[in-house]
Amino acid sequence: MEKVIGKVIRIDLDLYYVYLESTDSIVSAKVRGNQKKKGNVLVGDIVEVEKVDNDYMISNIRNRINAIIRPPVANIEQMIIVVSVGEPQPDYILLDKQIVLCMSKGIKPIICVNKIDLAQSDEKAKEDIEYIKKVYGSLGIENIYISAKDNIGMDKLLNELKGKTSAFSGNSGVGKSSITKKLINEEELIEVGDIGKKSGRGKHTTKSVRIYNLDNNSFILDTPGFSSYELYDIEYDELRNYYPEFSKIKCVYDDCVHVTEGIDVCNVKKELENGKVDKERYNRYVYIYSKLKEQYDRKYK
Repeated sequence: MEKVIGKVIRIDLDLYYVYLESTDSIVSAKVRGNQKKKGNVLVGDIVEVEKVDNDYMISNIRNRINAIIRPPVANIEQMIIVVSVGEPQPDYILLDKQIVLCMSKGIKPIICVNKIDLAQSDEKAKEDIEYIKKVYGSLGIENIYISAKDNIGMDKLLNELKGKTSAFSGNSGVGKSSITKKLINEEELIEVGDIGKKSGRGKHTTKSVRIYNLDNNSFILDTPGFSSYELYDIEYDELRNYYPEFSKIKCVYDDCVHVTEGIDVCNVKKELENGKVDKERYNRYVYIYSKLKEQYDRKYK
């Protein structure tokens, strides 16, 4: 059999479930010994598969556009960062971390604000919507406003997913599961259950990474782990590079980190005083910077 190209959609111990677009089917495969020596296969990998006797074998991994350590996934094109207004209120530190992750990995961040129906009766919810529009919208980050409960804005969200591999992230209670359940069709959910029965390894649980196929060229990842994401592979002095509002400002020194320097040399701090940089987001930047600096000091001192 000639080699065919597929996407790894799930890993279950030593079995790799691969979606083959050419036949619109899912096969279970193992990894050839020579490929094992080269490195681990990740969910999201584009792989070359061939059939040997009655078994499918992964013989090669195509070059990745990106890879993330925790959770272990590859080739994410965009991340749908779900926040809710009302209860729970937006976790802006987590939101900023996830945006930094996206910027560092070449992933397009999209902020999906859920529960917008609450804005009519909850003043704080209304304020949060306006804050996200003002601060994150001005950074060029796309915002989508939905109510999964009332089915508001779901068509726009679905349109953003077309032709892309998208990860969903969000802390507990924001409605991420409700949103993804509305997007994944019944047949796909049944198919996942069937795979579990055939392998004898039990059905999919939320502890593993899994890709769902919306159509032939649109995929979403169920990615537990993003909600508690820490910036493992970003150094504290690189953090500033992933804040779009800083990149437009020229400081006296090129290596200015906008934290320890004085206002006489740090023009980010000057713009902060002028109201051109959001003070709350800057304070969160300083907090994240200090945590990364602490990690660095513990590791190297």
